[in-house]
Amino acid sequence: MSTPQSDENALPRITDVEWKLEALTNTPGVGSDKLLYSVILKTDKDDVTFTCDTQQLQDLVYKLKDLVRHCENVKSELT
Repeated sequence: MSTPQSDENALPRITDVEWKLEALTNTPGVGSDKLLYSVILKTDKDDVTFTCDTQQLQDLVYKLKDLVRHCENVKSELT
């Protein structure tokens, strides 16, 4: 059983993700570069909210996939 102090220092755990796509409609020539994503990472502590464009979201997804690959490699090396 963990102590209350260690629970306070634990990293938040992501429990869900919510997102919303917004187009800048007041800008002439709305294209994919004018789309913004509002993302909310729901955690067991404080939620994390950020906004990004299409390229930034693709970069984030790529980095997360890279992290998963790395973790799988480390796991296979340990077994």
